[in-house]
Amino acid sequence: MITKLDLQRLYEWASNTNFPLRNEVITSKYMGYGMKICHIKIGKKRKMYPNKNITRTVLDIFERDDIYGAYYLYYPPNMKAKPHVDYNPFKTNYLRVQIPVKIPNNNKNNECYIEWVETKEIVYWKQGKVELFDVEKLHQGANDSNESMEFLYIDIDPNTKVEL
Repeated sequence: MITKLDLQRLYEWASNTNFPLRNEVITSKYMGYGMKICHIKIGKKRKMYPNKNITRTVLDIFERDDIYGAYYLYYPPNMKAKPHVDYNPFKTNYLRVQIPVKIPNNNKNNECYIEWVETKEIVYWKQGKVELFDVEKLHQGANDSNESMEFLYIDIDPNTKVEL
């Protein structure tokens, strides 16, 4: 189980960490905008992001076998993500915990969102408000503000319970 306390610790850690972001060229080329990424964990047996500022408590969360991957992402201002499903590197089903770390003006104008194409459901991002999604379903989104938005993504086993 990923507890509310785990999620709070991850949010606080991500909010206070300066991640070495690099251009994410494949998604950026396909989507037409300059997304940046820092890989923290990829797969159960892959090395973690070597940051001496990562606390033992946060490392203990990421090292769990039911956490497949973790990434910090930067989305540029004024971007639109066309309908897509996210790439699955795990060769098994997974869910994504999305923790909005930086949302311009805490989205008071509803400029930052994700929309599920099939259901037309729209989720407007709020800084620190954790969401859990199946990103292998068709979705689109936008950052219609003049500032970047940033997230901590955690890919998990779909049987893992998450306290939201």
